This record gives sequence, structure tokens and C-alpha cells, in this order.
Amino acid sequence: MAGAHRVMPFLETLCKALDRLFIDEVGPFGEFVVSETRAKWSAAGPRMKPSDIEDYVALLAQEIPEARQRAEFVTRARELLGRYK
Repeated sequence: MAGAHRVMPFLETLCKALDRLFIDEVGPFGEFVVSETRAKWSAAGPRMKPSDIEDYVALLAQEIPEARQRAEFVTRARELLGRYK
């Protein structure tokens, strides 16, 4: 995969959990969104620090137009991430 940036395996695991959470929040169309968002996130450079996952949460949240639903996703995402600290 030429041009692909490296993602730490632990962050990849967190992304997959966040993807499931996002799809639960927005519905089946979310599968397409997470694929595109993950590509954009990883293209921004190597993802090696735990704090990089916050960028992924923010990118996913930007894809939710309704404020209440977006806030709910961010809250649930932070709860999920808190379990890994």
C-alpha cells in the first residue's frame, strides 16, 4: 500500500471500536463514512501516539450534522476510550 502511513496496532483496535460506536449512532450508512474518515485520518501522517485517537473522534463527529446526536457520539466515544486508560 504505497503512501500509506503507519498506525500503531493499539490505535487501530480503538478505531475499530469507535467505528462500531459510530455506526450504532448513525445507522448503516456509517459504514461508508468510517471507511472514508479512517482513510483521511491515516493519510494525515503516522498515528503513533494515544492522543492521535482524539483526532479520529473529532473527524467522525464532524460527520454527524445533528448537534444532539454528535454530542452523544462524542460522550460515548470518550467513555469507550476511558476504559483503555
